[in-house]
Amino acid sequence: MKIIIISFLTFFSINVFSQEYNLKTKYLFWTFHAENTTVNGISFGAFPNLNDKNRFVKTNGIRLEIPGIGFLAPLGNGSPISRIDNVSGKFNRNDYEFDEIINGLNISTGTVGKINYNGITIAAIAQFGELNNGIALAGMWNAMDKSNGIQISLLLNETLYSNGVQISLANSAIIMNGIQIGGNNYSKEMYGIQIGILNKSKQTKGLQIGIWNINEKRKFPIFNWNFEK
Repeated sequence: MKIIIISFLTFFSINVFSQEYNLKTKYLFWTFHAENTTVNGISFGAFPNLNDKNRFVKTNGIRLEIPGIGFLAPLGNGSPISRIDNVSGKFNRNDYEFDEIINGLNISTGTVGKINYNGITIAAIAQFGELNNGIALAGMWNAMDKSNGIQISLLLNETLYSNGVQISLANSAIIMNGIQIGGNNYSKEMYGIQIGILNKSKQTKGLQIGIWNINEKRKFPIFNWNFEK
């Protein structure tokens, strides 16, 4: 009986933690189209794996996705983030099951998926992910569920939770802890600074600097503020 219980617990633990720890490890070069594999070195592939198959790939080093599907971003119907106007509480890492974790440098026209970026991710056009810890650079569009660090793009940065900096023509965050710099800045909850042409926040604890500034207390040109809860 004792052996059966131990065997069951072992099997259960492997299934629970399989998305974080892989038994297969590859060195130097390997494809990220593999399943349940850790690549130490350079991982490469043509497109993200957008399917329902349970998979987990970790790259420690450099991930190259060529051509990727970033060039299809302008044809999309918007990101899921843009259609969410409310989040509650804090970002819970345990609510997310990543298909990939990238520790290092990611380069593509655009990476899309249930991905955790740790380091620098560069997309020629657009990229979407669930968690960014580091720097996210995109030619047009960055969208992350949570960003801890810096988002820079030409047209649009989006995130549900942001701890850091957003720099773009337009920036959007549901909960912003940090700085937004752009032409049009929006936060549902803003704790920090907005610098731009049009700044808008529905719940503010910080400063707004721009041509026109809107918060829950007032609408004011040049300089606006609120430090009350």
